[in-house]
Amino acid sequence: MANKDKLLTNAQKLLSKGQIPKAIGEYQKLVEAFPKDVRNRQKLAELYSRNKRKEEALTEYESVAKHYTETGFYLKAIAVFKQMQKIEPSRVDIYHRLAELNEKQGLVGNALTEYRSLISFYDKNKMYQEAIEVLGKMLTLDPDNLNFSAKIAEFYMALGQNELAFEKFQTLIESLAAKGEHIKVVKLYEPFLDICPEDGTARLPLAQALLNSGSSDKAVQVLKSLLKHSPEDHEINRCLTDAYVANQDITNARLTLNHLLKQKKDDLDLREYSVRICIDAGDMDSARDQLEEWKDAFLQAERVAVLKDFYEELKDGLAEDPVVAATLSGIYEAMGETAKPDEFKKPAKTSAQTDETTDDAVFDVAISDVEALDMVGEEVALDVEVPPLNAKESVEKLLSETIAVVDLDLDLVLPVVPAEGAVPLVVDKPESIQEEEAITSEDEADVEIEMEVNFDN
Repeated sequence: MANKDKLLTNAQKLLSKGQIPKAIGEYQKLVEAFPKDVRNRQKLAELYSRNKRKEEALTEYESVAKHYTETGFYLKAIAVFKQMQKIEPSRVDIYHRLAELNEKQGLVGNALTEYRSLISFYDKNKMYQEAIEVLGKMLTLDPDNLNFSAKIAEFYMALGQNELAFEKFQTLIESLAAKGEHIKVVKLYEPFLDICPEDGTARLPLAQALLNSGSSDKAVQVLKSLLKHSPEDHEINRCLTDAYVANQDITNARLTLNHLLKQKKDDLDLREYSVRICIDAGDMDSARDQLEEWKDAFLQAERVAVLKDFYEELKDGLAEDPVVAATLSGIYEAMGETAKPDEFKKPAKTSAQTDETTDDAVFDVAISDVEALDMVGEEVALDVEVPPLNAKESVEKLLSETIAVVDLDLDLVLPVVPAEGAVPLVVDKPESIQEEEAITSEDEADVEIEMEVNFDN
């Protein structure tokens, strides 16, 4: 049997003289004689690498890495695979192995870094299905990362699977909208607008996001485009009403709301909204007429407090209106409250006035109200004219104008350094990444490899 110590001594002497090929021969003898000694095999792999014998080095390193993986020394295995990655940066399997080992070691940040390298490689080589599978693993590690989901939707689009892309996109939009991330919603629509149908409500969240982010004029344009395809849609019309109100276009807001009320005449929320618009616009007479028509419905729905607030506002705007006074007194009585004696001022009688009773005055006003109410619903039909520009081009123009100053990280594109003869998998690691875990075991002293794994926080 070969003398292990003698072989090691000879190999070290040869190395000290810089005679690497001869030293390789000695280590080959050691590996052959003592195949279970991974330290000698690891040193042989290192010498192969120094002697530019790449394939032989990778073979020996892989054997060593396999041993460390099977025995549970994951950090040692990671160190070996990193050396292999240096030698051959375009081997996809090495990145997979590194990601899996880092995940087993609990180094999630490192695992995601290796997966990002794979995504960059697959993207550049148009291997979109493989990229989607890797992104699925990344979402398992970081389920709240919307960038991963956005990238999946993007790759589905690249594959022509628009239904799957739209499904993923909608999930993203719902999540962002629920968090009030309106600017991000607008930003996300930019790359995915083409897969959003122009009919239905696929683009409604865009209009809502524009409205909520202060671009009510742009929201109006998007909504009018949607109305071209879905003129009776309740959500679109309601959002358009809100957009008109925000844009201080009270006339169109009231017309749109009247259009809604024709569809849902018993919707008290819409009735309440209509009264509020009238009061805020200073049209107290219209507000009073609507309330008088619907006050019984509000009372039956136990919305007495709403009526009280409205009529108190009307009292301030129509101080001497007997109809408002009479109804408000009834509301106070229903709520167990009593109006103060001077709560409602009555006009002083003059010599020209007749001695008609309060009931007579109320009756006359009621008749006038009925005559006025005959005009309700007689206003001009809702103008749903769409801008003459192509709807798609118009929305795209709005998006580009709106998000010009928005800079959101919704991309996973990473720098890749090409390798001669192949598209490489080399990704520069950020300097800001910190170590998650250090190799502290005494066994690690046997690993004669510089470990270059960056650990994410």
